[in-house]
This record gives sequence, C-alpha cells and structure tokens, in this order.
Amino acid sequence: MNWDDSQRGVIEAPHAARLLVGAGPGTGKTSVACARVARLIQNGLGPESVWLISFTRTAVQEIRDRIADHLDDREDAFAVNLATLDSYAWSIHSGFEGSAALTTYEENIASVLELVRSDEAVEEYLRGVGHLVVDEAQDIVGLRSDLVIEMARKLDDDAGVTVFADDAQAIYGFAEERDASTDAPPEPPLSVAIRRGEAGPFTEVELTKVHRTRSRRLKALFAASRRRLLEDIVPPAELLDTIRNDVQAASRGRAPRAGDSGFPDRDDLLVLFRRRAEVLIASSFLASAGKPHRLRMSGFPERLVPWIGAALSETVSVRLGRHAFMDLWAERVEGTSLASCEASEAWEQLYRLAGAQGDVLDMRRLRQVLGRSRPPADLCLPDLGDRGPVIGTIHASKGRESEHVHLMLPLPVNEEGDGDDEEARVVFVGATRGRSRLLVGQGYRQYPKRTSSGRVYQLHTANGKPKAQVEIGREGDLVAEGLAGRTLYADAESVHRAQTTVMGLSSEIQSIVARADKDNGFAYRLMAPTGADCLGVLAKSVNIDLFSIADHVQNATNSRRLRPPDRIPHISVRGLRTIVLPPDSPEADTLHDPWRKTGILLAPVVVGYTTLYFPQRRNRHA
Repeated sequence: MNWDDSQRGVIEAPHAARLLVGAGPGTGKTSVACARVARLIQNGLGPESVWLISFTRTAVQEIRDRIADHLDDREDAFAVNLATLDSYAWSIHSGFEGSAALTTYEENIASVLELVRSDEAVEEYLRGVGHLVVDEAQDIVGLRSDLVIEMARKLDDDAGVTVFADDAQAIYGFAEERDASTDAPPEPPLSVAIRRGEAGPFTEVELTKVHRTRSRRLKALFAASRRRLLEDIVPPAELLDTIRNDVQAASRGRAPRAGDSGFPDRDDLLVLFRRRAEVLIASSFLASAGKPHRLRMSGFPERLVPWIGAALSETVSVRLGRHAFMDLWAERVEGTSLASCEASEAWEQLYRLAGAQGDVLDMRRLRQVLGRSRPPADLCLPDLGDRGPVIGTIHASKGRESEHVHLMLPLPVNEEGDGDDEEARVVFVGATRGRSRLLVGQGYRQYPKRTSSGRVYQLHTANGKPKAQVEIGREGDLVAEGLAGRTLYADAESVHRAQTTVMGLSSEIQSIVARADKDNGFAYRLMAPTGADCLGVLAKSVNIDLFSIADHVQNATNSRRLRPPDRIPHISVRGLRTIVLPPDSPEADTLHDPWRKTGILLAPVVVGYTTLYFPQRRNRHA
C-alpha cells in the first residue's frame, strides 16, 4: 500500500516502542493498526504474543481479515489474540480464578484489575505478551482505563504498546439514551491517563492525512471540526452550534426521512440517529412500506449465523465428523438463503473453535464457545437484516464508514446546555462516517422512557386514550424456552413444526403479530405470516415490562386498572439467528428432546416499535 509518512512511521516503529497515536477520522487508523501487527509478525514476533484490544465486537472480524491481507501465511492472523477488553478480562478471570462467575461486566473488570495488581501467576502470564495494541483509547474510561494501565505496567520492558486515540471522538461517556448530563463529572479516558504518564513513558505521534474521502467539503469538516473540538476554547453551547454549522456546510442537501418518496434503497447508505427510539420509528416506517433495511444499535440479541441452527439443531452426537456435517449441510442448508458461505468454509470455522483429533467436532466444546453471552464475532452478523440501507445510532456506528451518510440531527431537548460539549462530539462522529456524500436531516421529536430492563416506550395519551408505543425484540425477548419449552409446546412434533416454519421464512421483511395465549399464562405467541403456525413464544420479561408500562399509562390517563393487550401487531421478522445453550445450562432442561440434548435452535429475529392499546382489567386478578 502507499502509506503516507505518518502512517509508515507507526507501522515501522521498533517492536518495543510505546506509542500514543492520535488518529482523526479517515486517517487510516484501522489499516495502520493491522499493518503494524502484520509487520511485527513478519519480523519474527509470534502472532500468539500479539494482543489487540478492539473497542467493538463488530470490528473484530474485519480487523482479523485485514491483518491476514498483509501476511504471507493468512493463518497467522487467527493466532493473534484479538478481542474486546471485556472478553480479555473474562478470559483472565475464568482462567486464573476457579470460582469466577460472570455477573456483570463491571464486576468482572474490577475482579480482573485486582488479579492483575496482585496475582503473580497473572503477572507472569502478561509477561508473555510481546506487543499490545489498543484501539479507541479515548472511549476507555474508569475501571477499564485502570485495567489497561495496569496491564501495560506488567509487560516486560522489551514489549511494545501501540495505543490509538482521538479525543475529538470521545462519545462513550455520553450514552445513546442520555438526554441530559448527570451530576457526576466525566471520567478521564485512557488517552488522558497515558499523557499523564500513568502507564510509563510513551511517545505521542499523529496520523496527519485524511484518506477516507476525496470530497473537499468532507475533508474540511474532518480537519476544521476536529481542531475546534480539541482546542476546547469556546463555551460548550457555542461549540455545539459551531459544529452543527460545520456539518451543515459540508452537507450536499437535506436528507429525506424514512418513508418519504425520495428515501433511497441502496446498500451503501448509513442513516444515523442520536437515539434508539428514533431508529425504531424510522425502521417502522420502512417496514410498513416493505422496504429492506438493516438495523445497527445496541440492545439487540447477538445474531449468530443461522446456518448453525439449521444444520445442527437436531444432531445429538457428542462428536460430529466432517462427512456427517457435509451431509447435514446438503440436507438442511444447501440451496437455501441460509447458505451464506460454502460448506467447507463453514466446517473450517467450526473446526477452528472445537476441532478434535480425527477430523471431528467436539460438540460439547462447540456449545461452550457458541453459548457464551458474546459468541465469537466472526460467526455473528453485524446487523439485523440482510440488505438495504443501515439505520442505526451514532454510537453503534462508531468506527464504521459508508459511501453515503444521512445524519439526522437531533432536535434540541436540553435547554440548559448541559453536556453540549459531549453532544458536539457525537454530531462530529456521525458526520465523519461518510466517504463520498453527506446529507443532513432532522430526527424525530421523541421523549421516550425506558423500563428497568431497558425497553424503550413512548406514551401517547392525547384525549386520555390509554396507549403507548413499545419496543419489541430486545435481547432476551425470545430465548430457547420460547422455541422449544415443554410448558409452551405440547410435544416435540409441535417444536419441529415451528422450527421448520422458521427455517422456511423468506429473507424479506415480513409482518407478524403476537397473540396472548390465555391458556398458558398469557404468553405471547409469535404467529407466522400465514397466521396459522407459531414461530416462538416471547419471554415472560415482555409481559412484566408491559404490566409496568400499563401502570404508567394508567397514571398518565387517570384510567382504571389497565393490563397488557391481547395482541401485539406490526412486529416484523428481520432474518434468522442461532441460539446456543452452553452445556449443563439449566434452561436446556426445560426443552423438549432432542433440543434438550443439542442446546441449539433456530430463531426468527423480530423487531417492532408498535402502538399498543391497554384495556381495563376485568377484575383484580386479571
């Protein structure tokens, strides 16, 4: 590749160098990080001794592929330790503390931080790291920043560290759903801690040239707005106005809203909103019109590739040979929309995770790996949906880019100006995702609320009508029990019939409804587009949230006692995914056979932001 001088300086730096690399949007940060790793390996550093901390799981597979592109032996890229900081922390925690249990990610980080500080075995383990690469250091804060600092301190003196950061893009102290600042001051990020010398001496360098775009308008935006954000010499409210003006000046026109006649149907379009509820509204408009699109934001279930569930859900063998897998592929996957890769590639991916002697898969080991709360990123699809524009939040699209970007600027909701400096950075990040063309539009006026589980809902109480717009399809809304539970399905044949219906769903967006099963605890059954077959049963957590929302609607409308509706309309299916339960999972015991033994099922991906009317309870026990 034709590296510029600043990029080459980072790539070719000595392996023991400790660098803090300033990398503005479009300066080739990811390409440089991958090339640096590849050069270290080609110069003799063992790939297994290179650790790369990625900020997001969605970037992991892309980074691994890019590293492989620079190597003579592509397999070396799979030996590189590449994961998120939370994944690294859990590996250390579970590997060095027999009683380790993953309760919350914060508690896991805190436990590992103590291990790194005090456990000699962990310290010895970290001495095996030859080079540590850290991405997006400006967004690593609090205990996570402390953990990386401690890890860097424990490395041998001849081990190098390369840290990439851009303080102008520090947005993860200002969450997707936050509309006003909290009383707590923002925590300084890892990049600031390194500049303070907390990790020892580092050399600070800068990637200077924007490569992402040839557009003069966008280049000017990338450079001028970043400079304003880093200088931090104007009041926050003025800074936000200035950044908004910069973004408008770089725009090529007004972005249409979803549902407008001029909204384009193209795969290279990224439509960004500030808040989750706005994404759900836009998606509802597009789904109603039958327009394909993809969704990208947090809070959705991991989309483990569906061919795993299609091929393996009814296979009870504890060891599965290559030929048997190929037969299953030919019978259940080949020729369907689920065949997103060749059979040989699918086998290699699984064998890498759980291969055993004799060219067989250890199915127990495979379930251990795929049944994690965060399964391997290279077997997870990045978006919900398979084609069309990507609709998402700015936060979830951090580090991503596209030829065309529609930035839907949020309407002001914070009249006091609290958090305007953080909001300016959010706008900057969204505006710098594009390679060719930026259009600017206006978001939706939303003041959503959330249940304790995180479910978004919006009250609509005009004229005292007891209704609310409610999110359906969050992580945990459809789990294994809802697909094969003994209390929810009469027999194994009923489950088999439901799984067959799921497997036969079209890849296009399809509208379905959920109906309360009054004979089974008012569980909501997802009905196939034909209305005759059940696809799955929503979890009890949905009912709990709906009762909570009903109480809120009741108070807002001065209604008598309200309850959840009998029917949830306008839910859409956005493709399929695989659910895997780890071995010895208590949930597996609730399932019909053979799924109790396999722990693998195929599930529809459902999304909705639908208006629900809450009827009155007929009696105190209704």
